[in-house]
This record gives sequence, structure tokens and C-alpha cells, in this order.
Amino acid sequence: MAADTQTLLQQRFDAPLPDYQQRRIIFWYDENQDYAQELATYQLNNVVTLTVTPNNYFAVKYRLEVQQPEQNFLLYLPISRPEAQSDPLHDIYLYAQPEFHVDRLSQVLDELHIEDQDAYRGTLLIYKSFFENKQRQKSLVVLLQNETAITPERLTLGIFLVLVGGKRFSFANGLIYLLAEWAQAKDTAWQKLQRFGSEKWFWQQVQQNFNYRAEQPSLADLACALFATKTAAEFNDKVPKNWQNMLLQPANNAVVFIDQWQNARDLTAEYEVVANRVSDLLRITAFTRGKSVDFLAQGNTFAAYDVALITLVAQQLTTGSVLYDDYELQLIKRRTVFWNGHFQAGYRALIQAIRLLRSLANLTIDAATVQALWQQYLEQLMQLDQVYRKFYRAFDQISEPSDELWVLQQKVEHFYTDGYLRPLAQRWDSLIGEQLPLTQALPTAAFYSKKVTHLVNDKRRVFVIVVDALRYEIASQLQDELNRNQHFDTQLEALEGTVPSYTDLGMAVLLPHKQVALNAKGSIEVDGQLSAGVENWQRILAKALPDLKVTAQTAKSILATNRDQLRQLYKGTNVNYIYLDTIDARGDNAKSEDEVFAAVDLVLQQLQGLVGTLARYVSATNFFITADHGFLYTRQALTKLDTIEQPAGSVHKRRFVVNTDTHVANNTHTFTLPELAPGNLAVHVPAELLRYAVQGGGSKYVHGGTTLQEIMVPLLTIKTERNARSPQQVEVVLLTELTTVGSYNLTLSFIQIQPVSNLRRSKRILVYLEDTTGKVISNQITLIADYHNDSVQQRILTGKLVIANDISPRYQQGTLVIVNAADPEDVQRQTVNLDLPEIK
Repeated sequence: MAADTQTLLQQRFDAPLPDYQQRRIIFWYDENQDYAQELATYQLNNVVTLTVTPNNYFAVKYRLEVQQPEQNFLLYLPISRPEAQSDPLHDIYLYAQPEFHVDRLSQVLDELHIEDQDAYRGTLLIYKSFFENKQRQKSLVVLLQNETAITPERLTLGIFLVLVGGKRFSFANGLIYLLAEWAQAKDTAWQKLQRFGSEKWFWQQVQQNFNYRAEQPSLADLACALFATKTAAEFNDKVPKNWQNMLLQPANNAVVFIDQWQNARDLTAEYEVVANRVSDLLRITAFTRGKSVDFLAQGNTFAAYDVALITLVAQQLTTGSVLYDDYELQLIKRRTVFWNGHFQAGYRALIQAIRLLRSLANLTIDAATVQALWQQYLEQLMQLDQVYRKFYRAFDQISEPSDELWVLQQKVEHFYTDGYLRPLAQRWDSLIGEQLPLTQALPTAAFYSKKVTHLVNDKRRVFVIVVDALRYEIASQLQDELNRNQHFDTQLEALEGTVPSYTDLGMAVLLPHKQVALNAKGSIEVDGQLSAGVENWQRILAKALPDLKVTAQTAKSILATNRDQLRQLYKGTNVNYIYLDTIDARGDNAKSEDEVFAAVDLVLQQLQGLVGTLARYVSATNFFITADHGFLYTRQALTKLDTIEQPAGSVHKRRFVVNTDTHVANNTHTFTLPELAPGNLAVHVPAELLRYAVQGGGSKYVHGGTTLQEIMVPLLTIKTERNARSPQQVEVVLLTELTTVGSYNLTLSFIQIQPVSNLRRSKRILVYLEDTTGKVISNQITLIADYHNDSVQQRILTGKLVIANDISPRYQQGTLVIVNAADPEDVQRQTVNLDLPEIK
């Protein structure tokens, strides 16, 4: 014990001095003289120990103030501390360091650097059992070490937080951990609070913060009261009558508490477990029954709202009684609610279903010429293929689709296939002729000569990325995503692909060539060289362009190569081909053809990575992204009625056969292929969406035929602009005039100044209110400014701000904070005068 006490004393003397003092004087009162003998054994460095008695007051004072004014002293007084008026050393005591105590509670106060320790002793004695554990004591010191002003009340709060495991210094934070433990049917923290803290203090704080009162208070009852109050606020008090007795009044603090909990990213798991437990207790699922879409869309407290909303919208989309625009807007707004992470796939699927069904409701395919229908597809109709793809991409990510969603999926499938795909194919077949090419568009066979040659002649380095099965609608999405980066200037056009539209032929014609031939084994050759694979591409390029430095690589190898290796690879090159086979690799496999849309998402990422990597690492400035062919895909498997008998041929797939027979069979298009050596070949393509009957699976994903989805090949031209500015985010400005806040609830309106475009990106903003100390005193509004509309009136955003009802003082200056969620430095602050009424 002697060693411990000596160590404590030495630590006190060794601690840094306040700026205004040059030495340390410590008084130690020991009324029972328990340490008188032990004191003689202490060896304190740079400290003079004096025992003070009534007979040497003057001598001690003279020595401290005159003889040794810079020396450290320990004054040991074997008496009780005298009253100030009768203490000859009181003036020294006032400027000396805090008094030294040996008891545990005093040590805690010493560690917290609390000088007026008497004011805290009552608090510490109440929680004496808490301090019997050194670990709890240490945790309290750590928790309080950054607090600038420690009061007995904050000390009590610190004790509470240590017991319940709070991480931030607020009662609300500790309450969250208590509720989370309760929701998991545990009570470890609650028992600690009862044994080492004060249950009475806890319920006093609950009453003070939320005006919660109950004859027999419990965490279950409190949780239900808090969440029921938040729900009542969301639905304008249109809640079950049997909730009335549990609703907290005023509701603001409960609303702000729940909202701030939802926005605390480190407390997401705790919120979910509590909300789900309370949802069961309040029977929220029953509450949602029979409610409208508009009503359900007001709530964000419980996951049950999202489940009911998705189910209801799916039902109404299936029956057809739906306001497409209104429902789409409601679903888009769900992006900012707490539970969106769990249900965003369902919402995305519904949004795409709405867009598809709305488009099909007004669809007219009546173009009178091939060129008119070609133009209508690339400007309008291809978006239906894109929406269909995005629907299934989202639908496949729903972990457990409900029965209502499955029914909707069947409707989407039926409407897409029979309401769009089949009529489009029929119209196209009625317009196309009997000879190739079918359109006036540039054929892919002329790509190199018309698009690449002049750049090479101007000594510009070119990168050609050929993506297997990159459909036009996919390239359109890629262009949109690349345009968000102003370093790129993009242009998208449509080429006419080969017939048959399959990989070997489609890839071959994109290379510089004089002749493309089909050999006796059914393989494609370019100028006498087999064309399949990048190794053969390299040989073909080297032969066709002997005076140029050329390369052919796979995208996979490029993405796995570091900067120095890339610079070495492309140093001094002129023409560079890169092959990316992700979509076709999945689609052409019966086991993975339903993953083709997931493969599309991967390709979009890979292409952006490729372009970005080559632009940064090797200063590439001229890119072409194109494809060998497109594809048809429907989720529903074909029936026998969708197939016809397949003739013999040297090359044959589900959508074509190549042979030398020019006879035209029923339900078939036949074209001669004079451009494909030996010159006597013909290709037979099943009409419309028909497939040849072939053994085995893999009939959902096909290509080779003449539908627009198969033969319209994208050509995306990309140029990097080195000195171009990166696109800026849209500006968002407060529209509501706000100088004085006189209500605890107010609706704010904002305007998105510019529409989203290639030059302006969307922005997510967070809006809340702070008091004069910087404390957040309201809920947080989240708004997403991503409107493309040119009309200013259609770019208005609104949100409801709820202010805590325990603001003190009610008359003060506050700050409305509008912060960019992606850049905390981008913040607008507007001073407002708070003039809040008294809540009775």
C-alpha cells in the first residue's frame, strides 16, 4: 500500500503544471494519522515533505513563500481540514494544487483534474459500488477525458454510459444500447445499471427527455412509446386508437431521437433489431393492411412499410389500375429512407416495371420503311430492351420475391415478349428486303477503313475495344456513365452488323482486311489467317499493317497489368485491339444464360476501368468501343411452337445456318453471302423470334439472326480531353424564406438550380438545425437532387424539419446547415432566429 500511495503522490508532482504556476504545493490532511509512520519511508523526487502542526504554521509559511519560493512541497497535516477563517495557511491552500486524498473516490476526482472535489463527493458516494471495480473506474476516466466541463450531472451520465456500453457522451446513446440489448432478450447492461448505477436516475432522465411517465415503467413500454410516437408523427396521427395512451407529448424529442438514431451509421444494427422487435409488439404489419400507396409512402420507421408498399404496387401494376407517374415518383423518393438498403432491389424492379408497362401502353410500331424503324429503335425502342434488362437485374437481386412480385414478373415477361419484342420483329421482317445489307447504316465490315484509317494516317494512336455481344442499349448506358466524367467526349452511332450475327464473323470483319472467308472446317479466315483469338488478331494486324506497330490483347490481361508494364506494352504503338468476352461467355452457356444481365453490369464496370486506366497510364486519347453482334434474351423458356426444323449446314446455331442452298423455306429469311468467300454461300435465318430446334438447353439467349437487337452494333467513339474540367454537381438553394423559426415543425423547399446533364452531376444533401453551441437540435432531412427536367417547377425538393422540444433557451440564434453528403467541406450555413413557443 505504501508503494501505491507514494506512486500516486509522485504522479501528482510529475504531472504538467498549469501555465500560471512554476511549482506544486499539495496539502494532505490525515485526521486519523493513518499514514504518519508510512510517510517517513517515502522518497519523492524533487519534493520537500513537511509535517505541519499548530506550532509551526509561521515557519512553514515563511519557508514556502520566502526561503524556497520555487520548491515543490508536500504538506502533511495530521488533523482534519480546518474552517477557512481559522486556517493560518488558507491563503496558500487557495493557490496550491488540489488536495491529496488516499481513498478511491478521491483518486478518481484527481484523475479527472477536478479541483472542487467536495461538490462531487455526494455523487460519488451514491455510486460507491461502481468504483469498487478498477476497470469501470478506468473506463469512466477515458470517457470523460475529453469533456471540457465536468459537472456532477455529467459525471453521473458518464457512470451510466460505462455501465450500458455507450460510445458517445449523451444519454440518447446509452439508451440506444439498452434498447438494443432488450430487443435481443438480454439484460446484462440493465442488471449493471441496477447494481452499480441508479435505475431511478435513468427513469428520471427518460421523463425529462421524452416526458415518458408510467406506473410501472419498462424498456419494452418505453420502446413502444417512442416508436409509436414517431409513427403517429409520420402519418399525421392517423394511427390505431389503442395507441393513444402510449403516445408521448410533445412528440418532437421522440421524433428527433429516432431520426438521429437512423442517421447514425455506427448504430444501424441496433436500430434494426429494436425496430423489428417493436414492429411485432405494435403489430405494424396489421396496421399497414388496407392502406394506400400514398399513405404507406409517408413512413420510414419500420421495414413493414416497405414490404407493404412493394406488395401493393406490385399488385396494382399487375391489375393495371395504376397511376404510373405518381407511383414512380413515390418509389424514387424511397431512396432516402432508412430501410432502402434492404429493399432497393425491389424498388428498382418496380420502377423499371412501371417504365416498361407505361411505355408499352402507348407503344406504336408503324414505321413504313427500314430506315424509319431503324431510327425509331436507336432513338426510342432500344430503351425498352434496356428497361427490361434493368428490371431483371433488380428482380434477380431480391432475396425472396413475394408472390405478388412473381406475378408481376410474369406480366413484365408477357408484355415485353408479346407486346413489344414479337410485334417489333414482325414489323421489321415485313420491311427488310431479300439482300444484304438491310439498311443504309455503315456496315461493320467498313469500320476499319472508314473510322480508323484516317486517324492512323494522322499519326494518332488508336485503341479499339471489341466487346462480344455489346448490344446498342448497353452502349447507350455506357455513354451516359462515361459522360459523367467531363474528361471524355463521346459519340454513339449504330452500325449494321453481319448476317449471320455471330462471333467469328462479327469479330473478323472489324479487323483491317481484304477478304473474309469461311473455310471447309467452318472457321473464319481473314486474308488466309484464322481469325479466332487475340493471337491470331495480332498476326492479322501485323500482316495488314506492316509499317505500323500493332497489339492485340484481352481486356482481362490489361486490367491485371500495372502501370509500368502498360507503358512498356503500348510505347510507340499505332493500332491496338482489345477483346472483352464477358457477356457472350455467360449467355452462350445454358447453365449461365440467366446471368447475362449480371454480366452486362460487370462489362460496364470493366469498360470504364479500361478506358480510365489507359487514359491515365498511357495517355490514350482515341478510343472506339464496338461489338461483333447483339443478342436476343427472354427469361421465359421457349415452347415447341417457337422453333422450326433446322437444315444442314457448315455452320449452324439456333438462329442461323450457313450452307450453299439458296432455297427459301417457310418462316425463314435466306440471304446470299457474296462478300464471304468462296462466294457461293447462303445464310438461313428463322423469321421473327423463332429458333431452330436444337437438342439441349440454352435457347433464352441467342444471336445470329436479323432482328434489330441482334444486328444493330454500337460504335462508341471516345476522346479524352486533358484540360477539360471535371463536371460540377448541381446547385441546391433554399427556396423557403427563413429568418425566424417560430414553430417546432416546418416544411422547407429547395430548388435544384440546374438539371442533371453531362456537365452537372446529381447531389445528395443533408439538412439540419444547430443551436449556438453547434449541437444538432432537429431531425436530418436527406434530399437527392437528380432531376433532369428542364422545367424549374419540376426541380423542387421538400422536406420536413422537426425541432427538439427541450431547446434552452427558446430564444437564441440557430444555424440551418445544408451539407453535401459526398463532401463535408461543401456546406452552406444560414443564421436563423429561434423564437420557439413554450410547450405546456
